[in-house]
Amino acid sequence: MKLQLGSADPYTPDPFNDFINALTISGASDNTIRIYSIAIKDFLDFIKKDPREVTSADLNSWIMNILRRETRDKSADNSIEKRRKKTVTARLYVIAVLRFLKWLGKDVKPTIPRVRRLEVKALTEDQIEVLMKNLRRTRDKLIISLLLDTGLRAKELLSVKVSDVNLSNRSIVVRNTKNGETRVVFFTEKTAKLLLVYLEKYRPKKDDRLFDLSYYALYRKLKRLGKKLGVDLRPHILRHTFATNAIRKGVPLPIVQRLLGHKDIRTTQIYTHLVNTDIEEMYKKIFG
Repeated sequence: MKLQLGSADPYTPDPFNDFINALTISGASDNTIRIYSIAIKDFLDFIKKDPREVTSADLNSWIMNILRRETRDKSADNSIEKRRKKTVTARLYVIAVLRFLKWLGKDVKPTIPRVRRLEVKALTEDQIEVLMKNLRRTRDKLIISLLLDTGLRAKELLSVKVSDVNLSNRSIVVRNTKNGETRVVFFTEKTAKLLLVYLEKYRPKKDDRLFDLSYYALYRKLKRLGKKLGVDLRPHILRHTFATNAIRKGVPLPIVQRLLGHKDIRTTQIYTHLVNTDIEEMYKKIFG
């Protein structure tokens, strides 16, 4: 749902705080408010003048400053993925500041950094089978099974409480989502059996989180498990795997979009290119 922020009082002496208040009142998520606050403060500190007087050139200078600042440390990891992440950050900041300026009634058109699409990777059926066979701990099996069954983001999975899980219809209510909209995802009977064993073993209370892990701990756990098997295992690769398998098995794209929590179906469409190999193989099988 698009935020209804209204417009600024043209005589406000504190447009920054007024804008943050407008975000809060409109129902923006804590994460959105945090990103906007950081981006706009950074911009205001850089331009050192009333934001109602800025030009496109001011914004372009600030954007260049962000990009230079992000790459200043020569010792930092300068891989394609890291460089892309820096550009993503700069783009998020620019979009936040442009929304702030639009709210002020200021129309500027800076150059917006372009983010190159990162190649999407997914596990094969063979890799999934080897991975699951080599897992020993119930919790590890359950985490990976849930990520493969639901396509949840890591932070969404780690926010799930025991009370959000419905074993009778094998569903999970996901409340702490990226776009702030609650959604429901589902899991298989095989995962339900693992979940029963896990709940019996650890006996968490209804208001407890299902998994008492930090994002960093989960990320390290998956990387470590993957390294043992020679598989690049990260939370988002399991999400990609779910989406690819869902499309491969014939789940309509709008339903995959809802399950993944994408606001724009174009984001979901990036997974369709991963099944092109299936199309090629089927064509060759039929036509030779």
